[in-house]
Amino acid sequence: MTYLGVLLLLGGLGVIKKKTKTPHARPRSRDLGIVVGVLPPGKLNAITDVAGVRVGHATVIKADSVRTGVTAILPHPGNLFQEKVPAAIFVGNGFGKLMGSTQVR
Repeated sequence: MTYLGVLLLLGGLGVIKKKTKTPHARPRSRDLGIVVGVLPPGKLNAITDVAGVRVGHATVIKADSVRTGVTAILPHPGNLFQEKVPAAIFVGNGFGKLMGSTQVR
């Protein structure tokens, strides 16, 4: 499957919002002493700290009314259909189409 194909397949993942540093920005959970998981964060505290993981993102902005995007996470460089990885789906709201959810199930 091509990279574009994975982007289309995972189109329902949502949009990553760019973090801005403003004087009134909310603190992150870790800054408040909340620790999630048992492993320490990586150097960049990002999913890309995990060896072999690749992340792609595209955003579409048109005029003042369209803000949408897609994020693709490729967990390893091999064939994702033959070398499966654990996955889950969580629906935050009922709007939009969640492409690829049937493949995860």
